[in-house]
Amino acid sequence: MAVARIRKILPIFRTRPAKVKAQPVPAHSASPSLLRSCLPSERLFERAMLREFGVMSAGVFVILLSIMIVTSGAKLLGLAASGGIVSEAVAALLGFTLLGLVPWLLSMTVFITVLWSLTRAWRDHEMAIWFAAGQPLTAWIRPVLTFAIPLALVVAMLSLGLSPWAKQKSREYREQLATRDDMSALAPGLFKESSLSDRVYFIENFSGAAGAARNIFVQSTARDGTHSVTVAAQGYLRSLPDGERILVMQNGRRYEGMLGQPNYRIVEFNEARIRVQEPDRREATTTSETQSTLALWHSDNPEDKGELARRIASPISTLLLALLAIPLAYVNPRVGRGFNLIVAILLFSIYLNLVNIAQSWIAAGKLSSLIGIWPVHLAMAAIAWGLFRWRAKPRS
Repeated sequence: MAVARIRKILPIFRTRPAKVKAQPVPAHSASPSLLRSCLPSERLFERAMLREFGVMSAGVFVILLSIMIVTSGAKLLGLAASGGIVSEAVAALLGFTLLGLVPWLLSMTVFITVLWSLTRAWRDHEMAIWFAAGQPLTAWIRPVLTFAIPLALVVAMLSLGLSPWAKQKSREYREQLATRDDMSALAPGLFKESSLSDRVYFIENFSGAAGAARNIFVQSTARDGTHSVTVAAQGYLRSLPDGERILVMQNGRRYEGMLGQPNYRIVEFNEARIRVQEPDRREATTTSETQSTLALWHSDNPEDKGELARRIASPISTLLLALLAIPLAYVNPRVGRGFNLIVAILLFSIYLNLVNIAQSWIAAGKLSSLIGIWPVHLAMAAIAWGLFRWRAKPRS
């Protein structure tokens, strides 16, 4: 089966069917360039491999995206369960988080797709027939780059434009959630401390409609050290014309006094009101990760230069990883089928860690921004060139 498949996709230059050969070109015009122009411009093996790359990359990206959705969603749901964020904010924050991770996911998708596809070709002995037909390993560079360059352009657009915007919106949204009043962040069945740490709220059953609540518990501490505990069977939130919000508690009881002293005062009430505290409003902070690429370009801050170098490195690393996966896909039966995957994962981890280290050195001022991360890219390009030279011939 492998032999039949290779015979179909090998890039052997042949002319059109017999009816084309039956009409010879005049001798004075039968130049090599004219003959090449009459041949198909797209090779069969390129179309076959691009089709395989496309199908596999879609599956790999869906798997990686599903993993990130599960892990990130679990963290956000944990924050929502603990009262850190409201449940309505989980979907928005998850979307912003995924937009920031898509460039990294696409780079990994390109690397895994090329590596796994060519590893399958080695395992099915298609590469042996490929080399026996006189085709070099470098002939795979063209279809791999044809597949990787469009995705690298997408990574560039996301890394330079969309991802910083998503991180900025996520930060602004978190700041808005942090500056809400105490009751807005209150979840039923959980104790919630106020922003000033002088009150503790608990509501057994809270419905967002009209702020209705049942079985309310409020513990507060005054500046003079007086403690009070207020419980009520029901209540609701009311907004005053000046924008102030109050918690109206009905059919309850209030215990007030000093801790350790028996002179507690007990007051039963039909209705009591408690002012809901609102934290101070503040502007959303801006970091290097959330600034636009144009702002980073004109900035002289080392942290901004490091972030700019990291964004530029994303599409470059996508192309280098795609080329590096070609020689890394070699499978030696004597060593084991999984050995090349271990080496590939090791080089992938080293590459990304070196990029992060170079970024941190630029941000700390230890490395010039003019040099940037280019030495890391050049080192990986040299490793890829050496592996191409080493794998130039098939090995048994």
